[in-house]
Amino acid sequence: MLSLFARHVVPNLPVLRTNVSSVLTSSAFAATRRTFFTTRRIELPAAASKSASTKTMKKTTKKTTATKSTPRKAKATTEAKSKPKSTAPSKKTVERPPPKRVPKSEQPPSRPPNAYLLYFSKLVQERRSDIKTTMDTQDMAKEAAVTWNNFTLAEKQPYYNEVEVLKKQYEEKLHDYWKTASPKTVRKINARRKHDGRNKIHRPHQENDYKRPKGPFFRFIEMFRQSDDGRAIQEAGTTAAGRGAVNVVRAAGEQWRAMSASDKAPYMEAYQKAHNDWQANHPSKNASTSASS
Repeated sequence: MLSLFARHVVPNLPVLRTNVSSVLTSSAFAATRRTFFTTRRIELPAAASKSASTKTMKKTTKKTTATKSTPRKAKATTEAKSKPKSTAPSKKTVERPPPKRVPKSEQPPSRPPNAYLLYFSKLVQERRSDIKTTMDTQDMAKEAAVTWNNFTLAEKQPYYNEVEVLKKQYEEKLHDYWKTASPKTVRKINARRKHDGRNKIHRPHQENDYKRPKGPFFRFIEMFRQSDDGRAIQEAGTTAAGRGAVNVVRAAGEQWRAMSASDKAPYMEAYQKAHNDWQANHPSKNASTSASS
């Protein structure tokens, strides 16, 4: 472009003809004729040192290796989680064998059944030939429950009387058992009961051989439970006023407060006699009470 400009414009300018023609024909202008002679040269920044460039290269390589290695670690953790654990039991998780069963002769006597269970057990013994499957037993239990609920108190009374006799026999057997039972057998029984999820047995205190006698009111409650009114309240079960046992005690308290002194006299005399016998068998208790008074 500049050469064309010089050819067409410069010949028309007589003043600058000689100067411009000499400049255009010079070797320096010929070398730089493709660039405008008045523009500045663009200076590039100085090259960085080799040590700085190597440091930056190391940093970039470290970053790239870290980013590449992270998915491998994640894959390793997922593979470790996905692998099934070994089913071989470790030393810490080895279960101990269950404790041995204690023979029945070394165990305490079993509690007697209630009146309904006593009636049902007798019914099963009478009709044992009719029982062949578990469904027969269930049907018989339903039939026994219906007949028991339809019984009157007079029809249930023989079973209640038999239960009272069995309770006294049970208390005597239990008393004799604790006299001969050793602490080792008790520990064995409790270990087995704990394994089976049952309650432990506890040795009664030595003072229980001579229990403090019950008061007159508690003696009356025991008599009231065996009466027809008390049994009717127990058979009614839970009501709006409370449970059957609570209703029996409440009714006994109302009747006790309504009784005269002459009606309470038999219970007072029985308590006084039992209390005198208890004091005679416990001289230490009598001495401590007299000393404290």
